[in-house]
Amino acid sequence: MLGSKAAVGIPQYLDTEERAKYKDLQEFVNTHALNTRIRDLLNYDLIEHHMTREEVCRKWYELTEKGKKIVRIPNELIEVVEIVI
Repeated sequence: MLGSKAAVGIPQYLDTEERAKYKDLQEFVNTHALNTRIRDLLNYDLIEHHMTREEVCRKWYELTEKGKKIVRIPNELIEVVEIVI
C-alpha cells in the first residue's frame, strides 16, 4: 500500500500542512484511487477523519501519531545516509 504515489504523498502532505480537506488531496490521484487510499490509510490508523457540525459542516484529515512516525522514518534514514557519506 505504501508503494503507491498517493499512499506516500497524502501522509507527506499532511505532515507539512497538518490537516487537509478532501479537495486538497485530489491533486495526488483520481477520485476512485483517492477514496481507496484514504480508506487504506484510515484502516491502518495512519490518518484520522474529523468533522464538525457548526453553521457549516467541516471535514478534514490529519495524521495520527502512528502516521507521523511512518512519515518521519524516510527523513531519518536520509539524515543517516548524509552523515555517512
